[in-house]
Amino acid sequence: MNARTAPASPASLAVVELIDFALSSLPAMRLADGQFCFERRAGVAEPRGRSPRYTLMVELGMLRAHAAGYELPLDLDELHAVTRRELGGSGLEPGDLGLMLWVDARRGGGEGDELVAHLETSLAAKDGLPARLGMELGWIVTGLAHHVAAGGGATAQRLLEQALDQLLVHNRTASDLFRHFGAAGTRRRFPNFATQIYSVLALAVVAGHELDERALPAARATADRLLAHQLPDGGWPWLYDAERGTVVERYEIYSVHQDAMAPMAMFELSAVSRDDRYRAAAARGLDWIHGRNELGAEMVDRANQIVSRSIRRRRGPDRLWLGAKTGASLAGLPTPGSTARLTEINPTDRPYHFGWVLEAWCGREDAVGGE
Repeated sequence: MNARTAPASPASLAVVELIDFALSSLPAMRLADGQFCFERRAGVAEPRGRSPRYTLMVELGMLRAHAAGYELPLDLDELHAVTRRELGGSGLEPGDLGLMLWVDARRGGGEGDELVAHLETSLAAKDGLPARLGMELGWIVTGLAHHVAAGGGATAQRLLEQALDQLLVHNRTASDLFRHFGAAGTRRRFPNFATQIYSVLALAVVAGHELDERALPAARATADRLLAHQLPDGGWPWLYDAERGTVVERYEIYSVHQDAMAPMAMFELSAVSRDDRYRAAAARGLDWIHGRNELGAEMVDRANQIVSRSIRRRRGPDRLWLGAKTGASLAGLPTPGSTARLTEINPTDRPYHFGWVLEAWCGREDAVGGE
């Protein structure tokens, strides 16, 4: 499906093969109504569930793939009509409207003002910005930043300022990690990798559009903290103590973090900061899915058209392990790195994984080189 010229190196060729695998695997995850499913499991033909959120992420990736010259397995206008039909329904969260703003900006605008109005209404009805999970807040900031940079009006500018204040003033800690959300609650202190990496991406986008001078230093500080915790095999740990700036529990280590989400954010930050360390760290993580991991497992399952979702602790002991390590962190005790003991492969995958593969790598196929 690759319509581009040949890549410059074997490493780049491996990236193109991953992109082509994503494009060829996505149709099996699509439902009869045009939406994408929630999940597919190895050995099971029928996909499970329905996810408008994941469909938006696929649309973003497909738009980037199209711009980079790839042949697509679906019609982009038809896919956009499918995602647009969800607007005004009860299933969308404020973060999903941030994704819609991001899609609109990539399509050249035209729906942004309407989407901003929906976002403002949705935030008012759902306890506002403090209640948003870190990943949702990241999508909101990203979508608003793209819209404001393209000429969005006063309401969008005000919401972006409020969202950035929530992220940088209320959610950010002295460790440079971000809390899981702004409202009260025990989990607030224990964010996952998604909270950190979507925040880095959002701030890199804001910095790239020169919308807030606080964005770039904050993005770099958080990314530097993440790089300090990257595992020797390139893996990105899962759960952090934001107050202490430490890793609480490395598992699950997710394939999508390795081959898509970390590259998305780190490439954006590397470009705006002109610091190659971030690109290099993301490139190191890519080999993890091809067997450079604690189980020596190839995560790309071509027979089932999935990339196995994660390496995780086995069901049962995982909850005990997580509870013990979280309690230790709350008590100020060390939570040392753990081995692959009692771990297994999670043989599922979700459509957003492939959408984010396209978002991360299309047009950046040579980003693995230069080390």
